[in-house]
Amino acid sequence: MIASVHVRLPNGVQLDLEKSDLAQLTAVIEMLGRLPCSGSTKR
Repeated sequence: MIASVHVRLPNGVQLDLEKSDLAQLTAVIEMLGRLPCSGSTKR
């Protein structure tokens, strides 16, 4: 299955993935979900 995703984060970063394989999109979304947010990395 081919799909497209557009994401706009609160900090203004935008990500456009067009005409991508669903498995590839899933992998990217899972990877982004595992990244720490800037609020959780403050010391």
